[in-house]
Amino acid sequence: MSSRLWHVFEYPRLYAGAVRARSHLRGLGPLEPAAALDVARSYRWPGGNVAPTQATDEILWLLEQVRALQPKRILEIGTDEGGTLFLWSRIAPPDAHLVALDIRPLGLLGQWSSWAFARRGLGYGDQRITLAMPLDSHSSATVDRIRGLFDGEEVDFLFIDADHSYEGVKRDFELYAPLVRSGGLVAFHDIASPPWPGVVQFWEELRQTHDVEERIAETQPSYGIGVVRIS
Repeated sequence: MSSRLWHVFEYPRLYAGAVRARSHLRGLGPLEPAAALDVARSYRWPGGNVAPTQATDEILWLLEQVRALQPKRILEIGTDEGGTLFLWSRIAPPDAHLVALDIRPLGLLGQWSSWAFARRGLGYGDQRITLAMPLDSHSSATVDRIRGLFDGEEVDFLFIDADHSYEGVKRDFELYAPLVRSGGLVAFHDIASPPWPGVVQFWEELRQTHDVEERIAETQPSYGIGVVRIS
């Protein structure tokens, strides 16, 4: 059976799973960070999950930092399965707007594909989740698009976990950190991860020039999360 034909037969099952997932996750409402992480790691549906890849100690530390902001405008660059997107939604106010920027194609139905339908429904209350995909984060046109999605309002929290090359992570910071308000946060994943020397190098440079904090788990897995507070 061809891959295309397989998707035709599987799509009703996948879409039904996405509908159930959307209904279930939206119904949970706001959650404490540890409870949100437990849900994200344990909940599954046909063809989908929102399991984040971050180390427990590191991501819980970051969630507390972000929750203290009460962020109404969140931008993440690099979404994977939507694990962190779900986590941000649980600790943000019920009227927050979350934008996920990624180069990932959404499927034949675009924003109405089963993958996208489930992720756009991750929020609760009056939250909005916008999937800015597929878009190249390194394009100046994309920066204009993101600024427009937030109606020109400044971002409270920016999470960068996409292109892990030195040039890639540096460009993401240089392009999108100016969108973050004074007192807002920019966070990076993999600041201490050996497989990603580009991120490690760029983080070392930021430590010399910016107000930063970091959390690196003492036990494995340990990837490192770094936070820059925008002045």
